[in-house]
Amino acid sequence: MEPCYRKPPSNVLKVGGEDVGISGLDVIIEKGLEHIDSTDEEQKQALLIELKARNYVPSSVEDEYMSAIWADYKKARVIRRDQLEASFKGIPREAIPWFPRVDPGKCSGCSSCVEFCVQGVFTFDGRSHVAKPYSCVVGNTSCRAFCPEKAITFPTTSELRETLKRLREKYNVKPCCTHSGRAKTTNRLDIVYRLKARLP
Repeated sequence: MEPCYRKPPSNVLKVGGEDVGISGLDVIIEKGLEHIDSTDEEQKQALLIELKARNYVPSSVEDEYMSAIWADYKKARVIRRDQLEASFKGIPREAIPWFPRVDPGKCSGCSSCVEFCVQGVFTFDGRSHVAKPYSCVVGNTSCRAFCPEKAITFPTTSELRETLKRLREKYNVKPCCTHSGRAKTTNRLDIVYRLKARLP
C-alpha cells in the first residue's frame, strides 16, 4: 500500500490573531536575508515572492501575512548582523574597510545622517561628508535608511563577510559563538541604533 502524502513541515505564525502554518518558513527567511543590503521594501518584496511560491496567500489578508513574516524576519536579520559583528572581534578596526560613502551628486544637504549618527562619523558644511570612517559600527547601515536621496552606500554584507574571513586568517582570530552557534554581542550602541530606527 502506497504511503499517504504528507505536507512538508510548516512553521506556525500568528496571522490576524490565528495560528497559520507557513510552509518553508526557514527557506523564505533565508532567501530574504540574501537581500539584507537592500532597502526594507525590497526585502519585503523578496519575502513576499518566496512566501507566495510556497503557500497560498489570499490577497485579502496578504498584508497580515507579511506583517507576521516581517516580524520573524527582523529577528533573523538582527542575528545575522550580530554574527557579522562578533566575527571582527580581535581585528584592528582600521583594517576593516567598512564605512559609509556619500555621493555628493545625490546629497541634498538635509543633514539627516549627521543628526542620526551618534558615532560622529559624518561632518556637515552644507553637504554631508564622512569625517571619521573608522568610528562607524562594523556591519551597521542604519544611517542609510534615513537618507531621503539614497546618497549613502556601504559595501555589501557578502563583501564584508569575505573581508572578515581573510582578516581573521591574517590576524589568527577565531569568531566567537555561543553553544547554539549564534554569535555573542554586547554592543549597546547597536541597541541605540535599533531604537532610533523605530522612531517616526
